[in-house]
Amino acid sequence: MKSSIDHPFGMHTHNDSDCGVVNALVGVREGATQVQGTINGVGERCGNANLVSIMADLELKMGYRCLPKGNIQYLHDLSHFVAEVANIAPDEHLPFVGKSAFAHKGGVHVAAMRRSAQSYQHVEPELVGNKMRVVVSDLSGRGNLLSKAEEHGVEVEGEEVLPVLNEIKELESRGFSFEAAEASVTMMLKRQEYGYKPPFDLIDFSVNVEHRDKRGIFAEATVKVKVQGELFHTAAEGNGPVNALDNALRKALISFYPQVVDFHLSDYKVRILDSDHGTEAITRVLIDTRNSTSRWSTVGASTNIIEASWRALADSFEYGLMVAH
Repeated sequence: MKSSIDHPFGMHTHNDSDCGVVNALVGVREGATQVQGTINGVGERCGNANLVSIMADLELKMGYRCLPKGNIQYLHDLSHFVAEVANIAPDEHLPFVGKSAFAHKGGVHVAAMRRSAQSYQHVEPELVGNKMRVVVSDLSGRGNLLSKAEEHGVEVEGEEVLPVLNEIKELESRGFSFEAAEASVTMMLKRQEYGYKPPFDLIDFSVNVEHRDKRGIFAEATVKVKVQGELFHTAAEGNGPVNALDNALRKALISFYPQVVDFHLSDYKVRILDSDHGTEAITRVLIDTRNSTSRWSTVGASTNIIEASWRALADSFEYGLMVAH
């Protein structure tokens, strides 16, 4: 389409009506030679037009070249770098570069994806440096779990995932949520693998939280675990019950698995699921853990926040030792 405007012009749009990107693209189609915006759409009010989406749309949808050849693949890294520098949590739902941009959850949906990725993806995620992700939830089918097993190199056959699928559906009915806790799903699948031996087995644990004169709040945890046939009973202090449990478990494992030194808890989220039950409500705990090369998330849920935290913590350590690289 030939522009009816005879003079050079550019576009500067904001997202007050959620039209910042589309208005900028229409401007380019009408002859604009400059587009102003920001990476990730940050800016006053509802933000400026998101240059990440604009660049992806111009190159992949409209046939324009706005970056040096091949550089469109760095959009994902650029988006996350800017978020990191700005100390803003990356938006998982951003088009093209968000963690959920190429996520697939429904059972029929994933079954189709396993036959043809183009059935539900508008572009190949690798073109912008992203990747496809299969999410597991109570809406999942067998294909979701088989895809997740393949992703992490877990060797299970079709029928072997059925107990895990049933367990996920049952646990989600009790308050678990596995969409953001893929490491817990991976461990459930790993435990179905023939010959799998966990790196440790929990026997029991206890946590005490006290208020002591001159010291204030004080937490101490003890754990009893079996590691490679040996029983360990360790205790540790912490600035809270979860930190104390973490320290006690590390103390039991470190002589066998020195890599636990590199496991760092990067986030800890708590959500009350049925607030009408007051202090008897089910609490869901999500733990994000990272090492030098990977980041993973695990979940636990219980009416007892310590039990919920322990389940998420134990899954986190087991995943880190057996799967994360």
